[in-house]
Amino acid sequence: MALASILVVDADAQVRALMARELRELGHDVTESDTAGSALKLVRRQRPDLMVCDFSLPDLAGVELLSDVRSSEELRSIRVLITSSRGDSDDVIRALESGADDFIGKPVNLLELRARVDACLRRPANLGSADEITAGGIVIDNVGHRVSVDGTFVSLAPREYRLLLFLLSNQDRVFSRKQLLVHVWDRDATVGARTVDVHVRRLRGLLEPFGYDRYLQTVRGSGYRFSLDG
Repeated sequence: MALASILVVDADAQVRALMARELRELGHDVTESDTAGSALKLVRRQRPDLMVCDFSLPDLAGVELLSDVRSSEELRSIRVLITSSRGDSDDVIRALESGADDFIGKPVNLLELRARVDACLRRPANLGSADEITAGGIVIDNVGHRVSVDGTFVSLAPREYRLLLFLLSNQDRVFSRKQLLVHVWDRDATVGARTVDVHVRRLRGLLEPFGYDRYLQTVRGSGYRFSLDG
């Protein structure tokens, strides 16, 4: 794991200290904050490599702080890991749609925290605006929740939209069906891997007339990825 500067933002002092201690033991330079306001000041001053931020803060929602960071030309490259005690699909989707690099539910499992922090730090910095995500001729308007392909608007069901948004936001990364169920569906959903396969097939069918279906790739034994290569 690469050593990095990390800002942990959580109003719960005990939870914040637990995460900060775990990350410091790994050798990271960790700063703590209990509000969005103080966190934003620290972000502007320190420019950390990663911000671990709770979804619910006393002065501002964590995703609103995330939106402030992503809307700033100087700050948008900071990686952001959102935490939440609810951990339901609405929180997950809202966090990812707002530009979060990843999401972890509470109570935080420290081994999972290590893994997700490591994954965030290995990921290229988020240099794009969360308002619009593009891949070749595919454009996702993340404000109007509309998708166009080569200039033609394509109608997607809500879950298909979320799946495409997640895959395009994490291009070239392979996700297992279980990971996609966690990120795109309810974390405790009773639906199985077959559900993911069905939605991927629908997306391919919608992209096929434009020749983009081949970019939604099956990685045998691993899962799915969206990549303009291959």
